[in-house]
Amino acid sequence: MMQTIEKIKDWSKKNDVEFIKNVNLKRFSYFKSGGNAQIILFPNNLLKIKNCIKFLNKNFIKFKVIGETTNLIFLDDVDYTCFISSTKLNKITFDLNKNEIVSETGVMLPELSRFALKKSLTGFEGLEGIPGSVGAAVFMNAGAYGNEVKQTLVSVEVILPNGLIKKYKKNQLKLSYRNSIFRTEKNNEIIYKCIFKGKKGNSLSIYNKMSLFHNKRHKYQEWMYPNLGSLYSGSVYRSLAKKDFIFGLISSGYYLIFYKWKLFRRESPDNRNWLNNIAVKRFGINFKNQPFSNKDMNTLINNGHHTDEILDYISQLKKLIGDSVPIENEIVKKF
Repeated sequence: MMQTIEKIKDWSKKNDVEFIKNVNLKRFSYFKSGGNAQIILFPNNLLKIKNCIKFLNKNFIKFKVIGETTNLIFLDDVDYTCFISSTKLNKITFDLNKNEIVSETGVMLPELSRFALKKSLTGFEGLEGIPGSVGAAVFMNAGAYGNEVKQTLVSVEVILPNGLIKKYKKNQLKLSYRNSIFRTEKNNEIIYKCIFKGKKGNSLSIYNKMSLFHNKRHKYQEWMYPNLGSLYSGSVYRSLAKKDFIFGLISSGYYLIFYKWKLFRRESPDNRNWLNNIAVKRFGINFKNQPFSNKDMNTLINNGHHTDEILDYISQLKKLIGDSVPIENEIVKKF
């Protein structure tokens, strides 16, 4: 392996590609999990990422493209070889003639949303609080608060394994709820550039929506511990309720009393600890150190957990829920 890493390092220096070696993923990754990455490459333009991909494929070196890692669970005790980070591919421009936003894959979704606000374009408001990159968002058709990437996406440019560029129109991407062709079929193609087109709107109205969504996300999303947002693309409680009539009654009553009718307070509670405890006992979910947020069983947290504990919890939920809702978080296995 050392020869391979030295080969990548030498090539990177000759081709002016930034890199870091021997990366502790517990410090580097968003979820603060994972073993070691031997080398991570940071190309900052199209030519450099094309050359990276061609070089690695030509030399039969396995690699994975990552962004901000906000949806990735790197495994502890695993020694990964090579990653390409898209974080330096972060240019965003506006085509005035076509009224389109042109974004590289590494642009963060909040930046895309705020860029659209400056141009008075609506359709991006719900993306403001999602901490992922544009490329990852297209990969899984990310969305929140009624906005999905597919609503404003026009086309995508990808890099093929041989370094050539291919362009897809939106209707070719099979965009559906938290899914796309890149997730199911074209997983060897690297998203490089995305083009969006929003409708003209009122800047103040757009800003007010973004502010509302921002506050909601801060209230209901976990912020105390490292987390990756929702594990499943749907309500875990609703899926569990279908498995057990008694829990269904309890969870329905809990929702009506505290979230819809708000009988005992003006605001809905910002955690579901009481309901979580019932679910744990009712379904026999086992753990030593609670691996999910008090706010939602559907949110994994890292409170000093080993990833084996996280995987065990995911496995227990999957046995209960099955394939009724897709998993959003990706487990990065050894390659």
